[in-house]
Amino acid sequence: MTWRPLTLAERQLAYVWGGLALATFALRPLWTVLAPHLRPCVLREVTGLPCPTCGATRGALALLEGRLVDAVLINPLVTVAAAAFLLGGLAAPVWAWRRGTAPTYPIPLPGWSRLGIVAVVLANWAWVIVNA
Repeated sequence: MTWRPLTLAERQLAYVWGGLALATFALRPLWTVLAPHLRPCVLREVTGLPCPTCGATRGALALLEGRLVDAVLINPLVTVAAAAFLLGGLAAPVWAWRRGTAPTYPIPLPGWSRLGIVAVVLANWAWVIVNA
């Protein structure tokens, strides 16, 4: 992996990401009020099967309330993604300000990497179906 300097747009994106992560924490009381009014999963209503992201709202709320185990049990992949968003959002502005570099990844990703992503999504979906 090689490192390159951040562009101005990437630096600005890091600061926006940080602001969104902080806003997520600050607006936590609002999420609990709005969540019951969200529309249920359409795939589940039509087919009876949960989609790969079913439980995302409940998992994100559990994560914001500090109930990590509950969040992981609801939907592991969404919990990891939400935690990465929040932690990355807190770290990105500091990284952009202090270090100012970004890794360079091959485009497109190698086949084994893409296959691994598909396998993780399918395993998560199986988890959600079994625990529905």
